Order: sequence, then structure tokens, then C-alpha cells
Amino acid sequence: MERKQIILCILGLAASIALPAQNKYSLESCKQLALKNNRQVINAHLQVQASGETKKEAYTNFFPSLSASGLGFMANKGLLSGTTPEFSLPMGDATLAVPSMPYSFLKKGAMGSITLTQPLYAGGKIINGNKLAKLGEEVNQQKVRLSENQVLLQTDGLYWNIVALHEKIRTINALEEQLYTLKKDAEVSQKAGLATMNEVLQVKLKINELESSRLTIDSHIQVAKMSLAQLMGVDSENGANFEIETQSMQDPQQPQTLYANHREALNARAEKDLLDKNVDAAKLQTKMKQGDYLPTVAIGASYSQSNLMDKWEGNAIGFVSVSIPISGWWGGSHAIKKQKIEEQIAINARADGQEQLLIQMQNVRNELDNAYKQILIAKESIEQATENFRINSDQYKSGILKMSDLLDAQSLLQKSKDKYVESYAAYQNKCFEYLQVTGR
Repeated sequence: MERKQIILCILGLAASIALPAQNKYSLESCKQLALKNNRQVINAHLQVQASGETKKEAYTNFFPSLSASGLGFMANKGLLSGTTPEFSLPMGDATLAVPSMPYSFLKKGAMGSITLTQPLYAGGKIINGNKLAKLGEEVNQQKVRLSENQVLLQTDGLYWNIVALHEKIRTINALEEQLYTLKKDAEVSQKAGLATMNEVLQVKLKINELESSRLTIDSHIQVAKMSLAQLMGVDSENGANFEIETQSMQDPQQPQTLYANHREALNARAEKDLLDKNVDAAKLQTKMKQGDYLPTVAIGASYSQSNLMDKWEGNAIGFVSVSIPISGWWGGSHAIKKQKIEEQIAINARADGQEQLLIQMQNVRNELDNAYKQILIAKESIEQATENFRINSDQYKSGILKMSDLLDAQSLLQKSKDKYVESYAAYQNKCFEYLQVTGR
């Protein structure tokens, strides 16, 4: 046994020398890196930039539009061609006979024009279109908050999961140390005829069981590290060079210290703002639909140059255009009514969504209270399991208790400690979630 421990120490020392220095991340640094590097958050910011370009594009509709066109042609014969009729011109007593003559015009030519148009009134579609574009940018800004909240909650959950798994490893280490001592005592007693080989085997089986649990937990730690590193946008190298600063599991703060007025907190939620903007967008869509059936007025000027008779000639004109969609009013009235209905649907969805947000906040508060109570229960269970193990250990040493009963008591102690660290990690994550759902 001593030889095995020496070998393990040597291997651990060699591994620590061979491995490069590991970065240790605190919970706060994990969250900061996740906000900076996570691709989901980065894409949300890119959506804001894209909507900003859409807003700038919509703003250009306030300015005149300039267009140019050109045309050149060449035909195998003149587009205007033919033969003049024969006719006679009286000239005093004589008559001048004019024979027929062929003619051909427009065999080739070129023309070009440039037109400037300024809309004066477009049924409000330009103004409302700009408002919609601005609203779209604001919506994407709120979606950034949602993406950040989601990533932060996942980061917090993975961090505390890793902390809990490390605590389970510490529990296994402590129990293994007890078991190796118990195994040594059992082997001595067995040689002295005071214990059976069955008792020694029971201890060895329990040690193997703990080693199996260690392998499973180590695997879970590796995957959790890789998942956390991926959220943070750092290279974990299969979790080998990624470590977190684990925190001691002291008595947590009571949930009452985090309570908030849910109706007041509702205004701080990004989801509530999105519901409001959905209604605003529906109202603007109604105005846009109404604009489809209103007159449009524009003024403009055009200048053209043409060469049709082997000579360039220019022409400039100014114009005013008015367009009235008369035939569309009948069908348009139904389209506007439909959009009004969509507007009411958005209003109803907002009311329903706000109620759902209030329910969510209360539900998370209930889960917060329950998670805290689970900690208290688990803490009490540890005290009871510790005392039970002490009593069983004393009774085993006195020879009035079987080895299997002592090992069962140790298993209960391990389970109670594991339950505590799981409850503690779940409570910490639930605290963060409650702060999020109350807009903090």
C-alpha cells in the first residue's frame, strides 16, 4: 500500500512538472470572457450592426433619387424609309415633273438621359419605414441582452457544476483514506483470527466502488470544463489546461435577501420591452399598409441628349407627378382591417406575455426557496450521517457490529455529502437565475 502511494506521488509530481501552467478562472472572469468571446453573443451584436445599416438605408429614402439611361442603335436600313411619289409642279406654260425618290432616316442613333426625382409625399411610408428600421435596431439590442443572459446563466450553471464535482472528488479522497486505514486494520485482524477474509474483501470492494465513482466524476469534470471553455471562447485542450477557482461552500445567503417586487421588476425585463416593441411594430405596419392606398406626390427634372440625325441635341424638362391608387381602395380597406386585427393580436400577446413573465418570476422564486431548503435538509443529513458513522465505527471496533454495517454507514455519509454539494451548486445557480428574471 505504501509503495502504491509513493508511486502515485511520483507520477503526480512528474505530471505537474510536465504540464504547462494552467489558467485558473474565477466565476466573474468566466462570465466576462463568455460575454466577450461567445459566438452566440457576437452574432447578436452583429445583428445590431446589420439593423443599423438597414436604418441608414431607410434614411436615404428622404433624399432625391437619381437615375440615368442610355440607348444606341444601328439598323440595316433606316427606321423611316420609303419612296416619295411622283408629282408635277406647274411652272407657267410648262410643267416640271418630279420623279419619285427613295429616302431613309434613323439608320443609326444614340440618346441618353438623366432624371432627378424628389418625393414630396408617399403616404407616410418613408417616415414610418424609418421608424420601423429604428425599431428593428432597438429590438436587436434587446435580443443582445437575451443572448447575454442565456450565456451567463449557462456559464454560471457549468461553473457551479464543476465546483460540485470537485467537492465530490474531495469526499471520495477522504473516504478512501478511511477505507485504506480500515482495510489495513481488517487485514491485521484477519491474520490474528479476529476478522474473516470476507470483511477484508468487503473493504476492497468498497474501495473499487469509490475508484469507479472517481472515474465517472473525472469524466464529467472533463466534459463540463470543455463545455465551459467553449462558452467562454477559450481553448481547453480537452480540459487539460483549464481550471477554475473553486469556492468553499460556506453557509449561503438566505433567499429573502434577493426578493424583489415582481411587478416593478417587470419593467426591467428585456422580454417585456420586446413585447412593447412588437405592438409598436404592428401599429407602424398598419400605417404602412394605409400608405399603400394614399396618393404619392413627387417633383423632378430630366435632361436628355440625342443624336438621331447626325447631330446632337439637348432637351431639359421639369415635372410633377401625382399617383392615386383609385382601384385599390376597395381591396385596400380589407387589407387595412386585417392589419388592425394583427395589431390587436400583438396587444393581446403583450398582455399574455407579461402575465407569463410574472408567473416565471414567481416560479423561479419558489424554486429558489426550495433549493435553499434542500441545502438545510442536506446539511442536517450530513450531521446525522456523520454521527451514525461515528457510532457504527465505535461499535465495529468494539466487535458488536459487522463490517457491512459500517460500510453502509459510510455510504450514507458519502451520499449525504454529495447531496449537499449538489444542492449548494443548484442554489447558487438559482440565485443567479432569480436575479436575471427580476431584471438585475
